[in-house]
Amino acid sequence: MKIRSVDLGTGKWEEQELDHARLRHFLGGSGLGARILADFDNPSLPPLHVDLPLILSGGPLAATGFPGATRLCFVGVSPLTSITAGSWLGGNFSTKFARSGTHTLVLKGRAREPSIVVLTQDRIEVVPRPDLWGLETSPARAALLKDYPNAGIATIGPAGEKLIPFATVRGDEGHMSGRCGMGAILGSKNIKAIVTDGSAKPSIADPEGLKAVIKEAFTAIKESHFLQDVQGPISTTCLVAPINDFQALPVANHRERFFKTADKITGETIKEKWVVRRTTCPSCPVRCRLHSRVDGKEYEAPEYESLWALGPENNVDDYPLIVRATDLCNELGVDTISTGVIVAMYREHAGTLDDPSDMLDLIGKIVAQEGVVKILSRGSREAAGQLGIDYAMHVKGLELAAYDPRKMTGMALSYSTTNRGGCHTRAWTINDELSGKEFTGEELAEIVARLFDLTCVRDSLIMCTFVDTAVKPLYDRALSCVTGIPFTNDELRVTGERIYTLERMLNVRRGVRASADVLPARLRDNMVEPEKYAAGMRHYYTIRGWDADGRPGAEKLKSLGLEFMIR
Repeated sequence: MKIRSVDLGTGKWEEQELDHARLRHFLGGSGLGARILADFDNPSLPPLHVDLPLILSGGPLAATGFPGATRLCFVGVSPLTSITAGSWLGGNFSTKFARSGTHTLVLKGRAREPSIVVLTQDRIEVVPRPDLWGLETSPARAALLKDYPNAGIATIGPAGEKLIPFATVRGDEGHMSGRCGMGAILGSKNIKAIVTDGSAKPSIADPEGLKAVIKEAFTAIKESHFLQDVQGPISTTCLVAPINDFQALPVANHRERFFKTADKITGETIKEKWVVRRTTCPSCPVRCRLHSRVDGKEYEAPEYESLWALGPENNVDDYPLIVRATDLCNELGVDTISTGVIVAMYREHAGTLDDPSDMLDLIGKIVAQEGVVKILSRGSREAAGQLGIDYAMHVKGLELAAYDPRKMTGMALSYSTTNRGGCHTRAWTINDELSGKEFTGEELAEIVARLFDLTCVRDSLIMCTFVDTAVKPLYDRALSCVTGIPFTNDELRVTGERIYTLERMLNVRRGVRASADVLPARLRDNMVEPEKYAAGMRHYYTIRGWDADGRPGAEKLKSLGLEFMIR
């Protein structure tokens, strides 16, 4: 498994084998990315500084045929939050990346002119392509496919070129490395796209053993009622109805928690009225990539978070409008969640939340950085400061997602302590909170901590969020068969804690303290169970071994093999 790096300014590149110790302790994906970043990061350097790298890291199960091992992680210092962040890209790109013989790629410096990185088995090239600069993501991809017809392509849009801090990287179909501004980091390095291909096959220590584990994984997926009957045909929009019924669907810039016309955009309604076909990622039988036909044109169907951010959060129930807004974001290369939340904040400020006619225009002007809305292109935190308002829905600069923390205390704890800011993916407590069971704040804190540790493993392997639950019990055996290193699931849990703690320490280096682990005032002051949230936060700090200021203690760092972070 090779770690490769390239100096974008000179084109010089090098590679080395990933040693067993780092593989065992950090796996790949966000874990190994954070470990490599720790060697580079200088807290005095601002995001987008030329000396800060962008790290692309796959996982040890990539291209092995293990279902769901189809993601790649982009790791860097986020220009939106100014702290460490990982962002995940699904689809075909990670398999093509692995086929180039690459486990992890480190991009250093800055290309001298707008360029692409071409990654193959025997070389890395920085190829000038100023002709692509200014193109939206689909035209850029189409142009590159003419020259590299079998390649995996990840590209930025105009937003990344303009260094908009919530710019994305787009793979095939609607797969996006969406959150935290990885597209802006690529843009700051003068890189429009990464093109990769090859025929390398991963080295597998026990091929027959792996075949048996893969067979079990496919069986587990096919026997999962949720994956086959819900996630596959309806996808993540299956969440609209239950979250709304629980009165935890944020509406109109989080002014409300229930969307009165949600029936127009539930997953079941979308499936019946709009969906025309389904596709899937490599080695996955779920087929949860939905395509909708709107006004005679086929689009990638918005996932739940995009549907919410450009729908209920903006007081919009017009599905065709939401689809067009999502497509516009994807073409321009901006995160649908951040964009939707930022637009909702501004529309509240402007008094236009009851009139959605300005939605598409606002999105276009944000990316073009035109007129009064130019300030929105810096993210909700900075824009709110300039507008003099206190209802920006973010934590640590990252805009919140589609679960209202006033009602969902577990998600309140999760948002407050997630390492990349207001992220919903790492400790997704929704199943627990919708179960009908009552939890104490302390119990919710323990659930959040456990989920963080487990999902740090998932995002370092790096595995699909949706099949993770079905195949999680097989991770230790699959890893052992591929690497020849004996893994246990108990060891992997500790690995997850190590990765989470390393990310926290990188953020502590950049100034994160307890004062940053807070919700926006609108939410904090209107919690359904504020005492439970407060108790959960206190308990979370205790079980993590953090001091009152949110810093992991020396003993905790030593116990996890993170002594190099002690200063």
